[in-house]
Amino acid sequence: MGALQTYAFINAKLRGRISKILPEEVFGQMARSGSVDECIQLLRDTDFATVEEAYHRTGDIKTAELELMRREAGLYRELNGLVSEELKPFVDALAGRFEIENLKNALRLWFDANVRKRGIEARTGYLLRERIRFPIDVDAIVNAPTLEQAAAALAGTPYAPLVVRETPRVLESGSLFTLEIALDQLFYQQLDASLEALSDRDRRVARRLIGVEIDIENIGWLIRFKTFYGMGLEEALTRSIPRGLNLNREAIAEAYASEAPVTALSALVRKRYPELSALLSSRERGAGEAAAPSSASGGPEGTGRRRTAGVSRLALIERVLREILLIEVRRILGGYPFTVGVIMAYFILKGEEIRRIVTLLNAKSYGWPEDRILSAL
Repeated sequence: MGALQTYAFINAKLRGRISKILPEEVFGQMARSGSVDECIQLLRDTDFATVEEAYHRTGDIKTAELELMRREAGLYRELNGLVSEELKPFVDALAGRFEIENLKNALRLWFDANVRKRGIEARTGYLLRERIRFPIDVDAIVNAPTLEQAAAALAGTPYAPLVVRETPRVLESGSLFTLEIALDQLFYQQLDASLEALSDRDRRVARRLIGVEIDIENIGWLIRFKTFYGMGLEEALTRSIPRGLNLNREAIAEAYASEAPVTALSALVRKRYPELSALLSSRERGAGEAAAPSSASGGPEGTGRRRTAGVSRLALIERVLREILLIEVRRILGGYPFTVGVIMAYFILKGEEIRRIVTLLNAKSYGWPEDRILSAL
């Protein structure tokens, strides 16, 4: 089947949906609203009306977030019924992101209950229980007496062997982070494998967008590795996800070994995306001002401030990488229309729309000022 036959229908349908994504004015109104109630009320006459209904039925932001996650996962299931047979494995692999995130949430609840000995009853209602790719009983995982039995509840899925393999490390370290990294790596391995059925053009387009998403994931883990775990370079490289677009193994190694990793990453971003230079400079100045008190501080308090400043600066790079992802999406939408890029662009833009709504709702619940909310968007 040719590209035109494969993509003509889905391209027209998805571009129509993209045109209905919430405009900036709505996000501005939500940021300026006086309360969570006022903020979420602005969704009433949009495609997110069910989110507003869920919140006003329960008064619970987490219920609204669950509805947002349910809607986003549903987009993949719906699209799988619209695309041609050759695209179904790719769309199915993309949906794995939500299954893995939901699995992580279930494992975190198990960990809190069994390792940290915390009460979890109030949080079990925030798990997705609909099937996404595989039949997973999240309640069996949460209620398993041991992590090995949680793995048994995943029998028949690609996740069970990972949980079994990582169980000794989780119990020895008292942390889920190696298991969560392994799950992220598995997602991208499966996604990359699904590209093999696509055309050469589609593979190039998809790998470029996926590469930016991998960069964002690696930055997130880089923050944890260097700031919270003090992990050595070789182990950090082993844990990173391959096939990033801008942050290859050498770039990650250079940034990780640097005393100023953000400076190294910023230089790379400026070189590849000069249109972001002004944005990066303004945000770096803001991060530098926020970090200034820590430079003269010693002792544990000073170390804590330096750690906070490091997280802030690396989070800045993560936000800039999100801008890069949107630049790549705009290039896709402005170029040759009959590729898998329109599918990825749709999911990226919808995901960004939902991320911004979640950010707004939580910011309002914490009473953030408008300027801080807008900077987080």
